[in-house]
Amino acid sequence: MPRTAPPPLFRQVAEAIRQRLQDGTYPVGIPLPGERALAESFGVARVTVRSALARLQEEGLVTRLRGQGTLPIGQAMATRHPKLHNGLLDNIVSLGLRSRIQVLSSRRQPCDADIARLLQLPPAANVLSIRRVRKTGGAPVMYSEVVLPDFVGAAIEQHLLEDVPLLTLMEKAGFPFDHGEQELSATIAPAHVALALKIPAGSPLLQVRRVVYDARKRPIQYLLGYYAPERYQYRMQVSRSGSASKVWISEGSGAPGG
Repeated sequence: MPRTAPPPLFRQVAEAIRQRLQDGTYPVGIPLPGERALAESFGVARVTVRSALARLQEEGLVTRLRGQGTLPIGQAMATRHPKLHNGLLDNIVSLGLRSRIQVLSSRRQPCDADIARLLQLPPAANVLSIRRVRKTGGAPVMYSEVVLPDFVGAAIEQHLLEDVPLLTLMEKAGFPFDHGEQELSATIAPAHVALALKIPAGSPLLQVRRVVYDARKRPIQYLLGYYAPERYQYRMQVSRSGSASKVWISEGSGAPGG
């Protein structure tokens, strides 16, 4: 009988680290040993460790922060928000951990009348406006414009916007999300969105508008997002007792490289 080839080395390392995350050897919130230390521990090259950590990040088990190393995530978010576990907002956080963000711009500016109404702010109130592209495997899958009230935007650690999901940064700053309202519709790509997503202008897109609230029912985030439909899927499981929404990125061969 022919022998089964062993899995690639980086997968073996990822499995070993995964096991250490599960048994508590690497506790949630405490950085993992550095790449050099892990490479010496497993007797592999640093590039192998880097690939293993990238795989674990895609699975939502760790997050990698510039200057702070690799942090285990575990079930921390689900534990803090049991009623949102497997719900839309919880899956949005999970999606953030499995993909990469490129911040195109981040600036404080007066809001227009529509944003003031949605965020329940005075006319022309200052807000933090963030424009981002979300990527997976180097391919852009989402362009978003996020607006935060000034009291929220001033409190978040903006230097971590490319490393940590925004809802997580908001919670860390003292503004945990509680619930949200979301609308989905079909649209065509405006020129600036098409450029960011590397698709022809006028291409069909899935448009998402979302307002997130805290437990005091204050709006704390507005998001306008555009998703390339061939690279993004949205599904909902419905039952008598309620529903659970799942969002994820499809990995079809049609997605372009980065």
